[in-house]
Amino acid sequence: MIMKKALLLVTIALLFFSCAKDDSSADSDIPEWLKVKISQDEATINSNPALMQNHGAWYSYEFNGETFYEYDNPLSSESRNPYSKEGVRVNITVAPFTDYWNQKCCEKLVWKAPHYQRP
Repeated sequence: MIMKKALLLVTIALLFFSCAKDDSSADSDIPEWLKVKISQDEATINSNPALMQNHGAWYSYEFNGETFYEYDNPLSSESRNPYSKEGVRVNITVAPFTDYWNQKCCEKLVWKAPHYQRP
């Protein structure tokens, strides 16, 4: 009976640790230019939480086998045009990006400000 309990505890512990989120791998996927932008937004939020950066978020998407990033802020009039992994703003009116909005997939939240609420 003691062996069964010990085995059960070991199994539960293994399941718990194998399902734990690895934040370091997610962080390594974020391009350096985006880390800088996020750090700038966090500094702005810390200095003045009333500013609109406190309502923004960055998402990543897949399109044509590549990763793109979009900044969303319901308080901003800036469009959500995507940025490439290199930090270049993509013109979605030019091929091959004309189908970006219809064919992008695999949304992942990269970062969100404390007061961000998705519309």
